[in-house]
Amino acid sequence: MLICENCFNDVELQIAVSNESSGWGICEACGQEANVVDTSFFSDFFKELLHLFQPDKEGSDIVSLLQKDWAIFINSEVGNAIIGHFLTLDDYGYDLKEKVGYVNHIRDTISIWNNVKMEVREKRRFFTNLSLFDENKLIEANTKIPQNTILYRARIIPSDKPYLTQEEMGCPPKGKAPAGRANPLGIPYLYLCKDEGTTYYEVRALYLDKLAIGHFKTIRDLYVLDFTSSLSLYYAYNNSTIPLSDIIAKQKTLQLISSDLSKPLRRYDSELEYVPTQLICEYCKINKIDGICFNSSLHNGGVNVVLFDSSSAKCVKVESREIKNVLISI
Repeated sequence: MLICENCFNDVELQIAVSNESSGWGICEACGQEANVVDTSFFSDFFKELLHLFQPDKEGSDIVSLLQKDWAIFINSEVGNAIIGHFLTLDDYGYDLKEKVGYVNHIRDTISIWNNVKMEVREKRRFFTNLSLFDENKLIEANTKIPQNTILYRARIIPSDKPYLTQEEMGCPPKGKAPAGRANPLGIPYLYLCKDEGTTYYEVRALYLDKLAIGHFKTIRDLYVLDFTSSLSLYYAYNNSTIPLSDIIAKQKTLQLISSDLSKPLRRYDSELEYVPTQLICEYCKINKIDGICFNSSLHNGGVNVVLFDSSSAKCVKVESREIKNVLISI
């Protein structure tokens, strides 16, 4: 079966098709005329991938699951054509339309996070067993924030002050920091954003509020756990020494933690909602990770950065803003 780079949403698969193409032809999956390659080139990858699923009445069909979790194909129709082809070449225990889920090894690893959440909320808060995180190497720095990177932090200027100084833009002092999504009560972390616009939402600014926007410069290279990072399964398959099943289990676990970090809290939600993600941040600190990045729950596309050591970034400039418009939707 001949396929082309236009079949894939995954950039690494697109590059592989382009590099390995034997010539111009008609793609048998999407029908376009393009550089094509025989599907046999990807046989090893798809064979290993498809063996990581099993029948599951509560699941979904294989292409829908691959698209939802990994966005491999340009659309489901193309995915059905390519996966349908590979399913005819081996016995996977399921067909194209049957509902499937991940195999037990992946499920068991993914369940670690939910088990930890239940334990710290309902059973043991300060002596929770995190050995499974160590055994599966689930929490590791995966991104470098270079020295001299500019990040942003906003504060609402009190009505009795004309502006805020650089010294006033930092986090609260030790012992006075309220509990947050990442930090425990009394332990200050430095909450920043990758862009200025997201800071307006993070401080929940209202119409005519005056804001101080601090520009923070990192004083050294910082190694963080970025929960927003995406993963190409094909790239990981070709460039990692660990099995594809472990790669999937780790990424799915990080996605679950990311979802909890980014979940908006309402005013009447309990602070118990913070405890599991605070625990993860403490675990990161123990493992010499400088901070975390996660999606803003208040601004679509915004990214928050939390630095565990507030001295690792210095406020170098403060600008004032006034909120002139607020849009509320339901």
